[in-house]
Amino acid sequence: MSQTEKAYPKIRDAITYGQLKPGERLVETKICEIFKVGRTPLREALRQLQMEGYIDVFSNKGAVISKISIRDVEEIYNIAAILEGYATEVATGYIRTLDKKELRSIHNDLKEAGLMKNYRKWLEKNALFHGYFTKISGNLHLSKVVDSLRDRIYRYRFIAITIPGHIEKYIQAHEDILEAIFKKNEEQAGEVMRRHVFYVQQVLVEFIKQFPGL
Repeated sequence: MSQTEKAYPKIRDAITYGQLKPGERLVETKICEIFKVGRTPLREALRQLQMEGYIDVFSNKGAVISKISIRDVEEIYNIAAILEGYATEVATGYIRTLDKKELRSIHNDLKEAGLMKNYRKWLEKNALFHGYFTKISGNLHLSKVVDSLRDRIYRYRFIAITIPGHIEKYIQAHEDILEAIFKKNEEQAGEVMRRHVFYVQQVLVEFIKQFPGL
């Protein structure tokens, strides 16, 4: 793994989990010291984070942690809902017994993480759960596009899971998705996934309205 590949997830996670705050300026020397990376890999990681919307770069201030906007959440989740719904429909036609076992295992880990409020584990397992459908869809281009979108909403998903009162609904949505897939009901599986993603979008929008400036 290159130094850039090591630096990127470290800084992304620091933003996601609140170690680096929205509006905070990233001073290169300080960030290099904190994350034990050189300036060149740091700058390459920052370019990637800028493309994914984690930071903004200004000529007079340098790199600054971006704030989450309602428009970003609405636009990105609109696209994610459509594409993830489609990926789930396609994946339903390819599902195998081995895949069912793997998905059930991931979902069980998700339930445990959610009930224990282990948010980092939830984020990790949730990415595996959602990513599984594009992986088995057989559509490489779809997988790349959805993976790119998922990178952009990584910290949004963390915020969504930490908002009280919704974890049970996320778990139930995943149960419903699996039920439809295991029954080979492609249309229903896609629709449940779309509803699930749109619900998370709604939760985030309402939260940002209450706490602007995240």
